[in-house]
Amino acid sequence: MKILLIGKYPPMQGGISTKTYWLVEELKKRGFDYGIVTIENADYVIKEYKSNSSKCSIIKPKKIPWHIPESELLGERIFGKVIRMADTFKPELIETNYLWPFCLQAVMVATVLKKPLIIRHAGSDIQKFHTDPEFKNIIKDYLDRATAVITNSTAQKLIESLCDDSGKVHCLKRYIPDPEIFRAELNDKVFDILFVGKINYHWKLKGLTFLLDLIKQQELRSLFIIGGKYKNKILERIEQTKTVDYIEIRDFVSPEMMPSIYNSCKSVWCWEEQGGVEDFSNIIWESLFCDIPCIINPKKIDKVLNEVGLKEFKPLIRSVHPKQLLDYDFNRKSENIGELEQKKITIYNDYIESSVQLYNNIYLSAK
Repeated sequence: MKILLIGKYPPMQGGISTKTYWLVEELKKRGFDYGIVTIENADYVIKEYKSNSSKCSIIKPKKIPWHIPESELLGERIFGKVIRMADTFKPELIETNYLWPFCLQAVMVATVLKKPLIIRHAGSDIQKFHTDPEFKNIIKDYLDRATAVITNSTAQKLIESLCDDSGKVHCLKRYIPDPEIFRAELNDKVFDILFVGKINYHWKLKGLTFLLDLIKQQELRSLFIIGGKYKNKILERIEQTKTVDYIEIRDFVSPEMMPSIYNSCKSVWCWEEQGGVEDFSNIIWESLFCDIPCIINPKKIDKVLNEVGLKEFKPLIRSVHPKQLLDYDFNRKSENIGELEQKKITIYNDYIESSVQLYNNIYLSAK
């Protein structure tokens, strides 16, 4: 089956790009063929990323000639690239994984080619816009033109309320890592704590003030894998808190490098304050699959544990009150969590099979 994917994908940074990458890699093994159109943004790019696919077309930043009205003409460039790829790739399904700036082009191309359209929305592309009546109507217009809409447990009720045909809405897991790739390694833990994050508009909600205090007080060996538009703000805070000597800073890396990074650390910082996008971070599942404990904000623990399949991993989830952070023991051994390898395999296979079945059903219905 040939799928033309229009959306976030490496070299773009972030969770949507990463989980899409891993899903595509697995589905390729199962006989799916992908053509991909994505964009490169100077603030959110994985530096020196090399695509392993000749069918991935990346729209790079470009200075646009003067015109009225002024814009970057990004939508037009996406449409042009997609329609030309479709001419040679001959897709059987069109899919997009993020509404702006990709969904309009996906709708247009699916309409032109008379092919089924799948919208697999993210968290931020819905939650940032649905409270504005105008944008809410635009979201509804997109969803109405989709053959199928893939949502998650957080947004399911909202998405169903926006769809005239509720039967087209499918609630699937957001992401489960491949346990053959994300697995524990018996090696020395070089770092006490890992922070991975795209430092975007809500970077202040990641608990970084608590984290820098903790690093300074306990003199922790720390690794920050960071990128994004506001990365300089974090670098300034590190200078101000005099934690430079304790923190190794690295740019965002390609998805394949993350398992070894998790396995080089004793704990992973997964703190989220109230007020951000209500979604579930890839980082939690990936670190747990590597048997690395996650430090979570107690105010978010119930929401985290409500994620299907997660409760059996509870001993690796460390809910630590801010007043207790400075006493947290990074050498603390994990409680016995039993044999979870089969559990990891089962929930991963369920995650993949749910997408495979949906694609097959849509493809057969369209024939």
